[in-house]
Amino acid sequence: MRLLCLLVTLSAGAAAAAEFPTFKVQEIDPHVGNICYAVTTADVNNDGKPDVVAVTEDAVVWFANPGWEKHTILKGVTARDNVCIQAHDIDGDGQVDFALGAGWQPTNTQSGGTLQWLKRTKDADAPWQVIPIAAEPTLHRIRWGDVRGDGKKQLIVAPLQGRGTKGPNWGEGNGVRVLAYSIPEHPEKDPWPVEVAADSLHTTHNLQAVDFDGDGLDEVVVAGWEGVFVLDRGTDGHWSKTQLGAGNQDSRPNKGSSEVKVGHLADGRRYIATIEPWHGFQVVVYTPPRSGKGLWERSVIDEPLQWGHAVWCADLDGDGDEELIIGQRDKSADPKRTPQGPGVFVYDPKPGGGPLAFTRHVIEDGGVGCEDALAADLDGDGRPEIIAGGRSTHNVRIYWNLKGR
Repeated sequence: MRLLCLLVTLSAGAAAAAEFPTFKVQEIDPHVGNICYAVTTADVNNDGKPDVVAVTEDAVVWFANPGWEKHTILKGVTARDNVCIQAHDIDGDGQVDFALGAGWQPTNTQSGGTLQWLKRTKDADAPWQVIPIAAEPTLHRIRWGDVRGDGKKQLIVAPLQGRGTKGPNWGEGNGVRVLAYSIPEHPEKDPWPVEVAADSLHTTHNLQAVDFDGDGLDEVVVAGWEGVFVLDRGTDGHWSKTQLGAGNQDSRPNKGSSEVKVGHLADGRRYIATIEPWHGFQVVVYTPPRSGKGLWERSVIDEPLQWGHAVWCADLDGDGDEELIIGQRDKSADPKRTPQGPGVFVYDPKPGGGPLAFTRHVIEDGGVGCEDALAADLDGDGRPEIIAGGRSTHNVRIYWNLKGR
């Protein structure tokens, strides 16, 4: 295993580190719920500004940009727990809707797991309408992407476990059904057509819909027990599965890969970032094989984390390279570990055309037990902010990108 060079940078020092922005924390909700399962952004009130949306065990709320006043989309009307959300204009009325995964029961592989469309009502302050789409045990992550090439986005759904599987060896038995739902002509009343993109992987913790091969269509990059894979829908409607990364296959009882995102560099190179093993302790970056064939090269760039649980890629400093954003859910069990966490860390690609290396920056150490995180430009200055939701800390925070201020 090749180990990437990691320089730990907590303050401005080297010339490259001095260009990295300072981040200022703003807590917009100190207790959004018992657990903040997910955060995202969307222009909920159609004012041209991205608002922050948060999902808790029994509610979906949004915070209006720029004052961050809290509004409730729904509370106590879906099967507990709500677990994932993605924004999209489902009915084509020009206003954002949401797909929501609920009924989260991670070890119940026989039943539960609900998928629904949250449709806004005419009264903006009234609870939104909940329209059922489907059900799937251990439904865990959803993404929108155009995998069919028809100019419309499909809803990609990944449960955590295969139907009927049991711990501790979740890799035995039925694989996870990764599903692709199409929006029907009349989404309120018609069944949503569905395709099975894959059904042989296990413990598929997260996925991303992205044009991975440059063909103009989205593929699905997914991380699971067996490693990192790309799922590709052919023009004939058949899905193929190609392994990209090996995952951590030596760890026990959990193995493989967990969170996953594809990052891009200014010079055209790209990387795949994961947490390994499942709910694991390693920040891992994969780079394309030097031979052009076979598995991507696996490199551990930081360890030990304590329950890594969020991965995002975004150009935070304006140099064209996408930084790697990592969330840590728990305080480190290693007393020598600095930072202890929980928190949010950013890994900045070092300049140059040589082997990919990173500088670590600590954005948050202790203030958010990061369950989910993403980056988005909230104030329109061209510099993405970081938004994080806490599990043990129950909160929602914005980390304002102060680059150039």
